Amino acid sequence: MRLGLLTYALPHLKTEQVLHGLLLRGGWDIEVYALPFTPRPERKVLFQHRPDQFAAAHPAGIARRFSLPYREVAAADDIPDPPELMLVTVGALIGPRLLERTRVLNVHSGLIPAVRGLDAFKWAVHDGMPLGVSLHAIDAEVDRGEHILSLPTPVYPDDTPATLARRHYEAEVALLTGFQDALRAPAPPLPGLEDRPARKRMSAAVEEEMLARFPAYLDRYGQA
Repeated sequence: MRLGLLTYALPHLKTEQVLHGLLLRGGWDIEVYALPFTPRPERKVLFQHRPDQFAAAHPAGIARRFSLPYREVAAADDIPDPPELMLVTVGALIGPRLLERTRVLNVHSGLIPAVRGLDAFKWAVHDGMPLGVSLHAIDAEVDRGEHILSLPTPVYPDDTPATLARRHYEAEVALLTGFQDALRAPAPPLPGLEDRPARKRMSAAVEEEMLARFPAYLDRYGQA
């Protein structure tokens, strides 16, 4: 069965990790589609909650090493004859023409529908919301597509922001790599989560508040 992977045409860590995980599992004819990357203005960040995504192998090199089709496209809508299922490893815009022709799965780094939008890890800690990742199908709305499976991220009493963020990121990669297991056993969103608006990037001032609230977050969620 054909499986598409949508990434950027530059070195990208999450793409490297997911590709390697899929290759280890086997069972798919993987095709890699790479979009152009538009650099964003640098922002002041007090805490980097994700590893450096550009410290990685280029997807073209991985594809060449494992004899996978690799195509660079100007936009997701430009993919000709897309596979019936695609995974997205980057925060790219997915146009309506592609969504009409295939099912595109993404892992959001928050528990849908309560923690939606950008900087989900930081907003969950800031707002005192449970932490977790959600596999869903992309549609026209932000983190609103068909929900497939959500998994809570374990929180431990001796966590630091760095250890919890690392574990949370690894859970995101693992859920996307194991998407097929989730499709076999889908589940509704975790109970008790209210529907909340999608958030934008967290400012440095609010991020400072988030870090100050971290000990209270551990007290609430890090107990056995």
